[in-house]
Amino acid sequence: MAATLFLSFFIALGLGVFFVAMRGGPRGVRDTLEAGRRRPLHAAEFAVAAAIALFGLVVPAAVMLSDQASAGPSGETLSAEHKDGREVFNRKCATCHMLDDANAVGLVGPDLDVLAPTAGLTINAIEEGRARGQSQMPALLIEGEEARHVAEYIEHVAGR
Repeated sequence: MAATLFLSFFIALGLGVFFVAMRGGPRGVRDTLEAGRRRPLHAAEFAVAAAIALFGLVVPAAVMLSDQASAGPSGETLSAEHKDGREVFNRKCATCHMLDDANAVGLVGPDLDVLAPTAGLTINAIEEGRARGQSQMPALLIEGEEARHVAEYIEHVAGR
């Protein structure tokens, strides 16, 4: 939504520049303003002026009012538990696993965006550890509520 508004603003701005150019550039606009307006605004001119004014107010307001901290890079809205899970994941798991939402680029463990594990599978891996492939994930690397938050966070954002 914010990206659409942002893009729309620049389209409206580009149209405004186009219409200024059609008036003969800045000098043509200045001459028109100095001479006074002899004819009413055309619908297209009014629409462009209104769009520029609207997007000049709406886009900054939308950006200021949106809570971008509650969303990860994937755009998924995160609850307080998911934010905690992302923080713990970045501290304990990101060095080994890949996960786009956490900007994790570890190459040792599986790519969680491809695997897209359920919370139950993640909890099981955390509790029991994993020893497949070339390396090993230790058991109980994370415990208690932190483990549950990480598992729910991964299930919520993996593959999105």
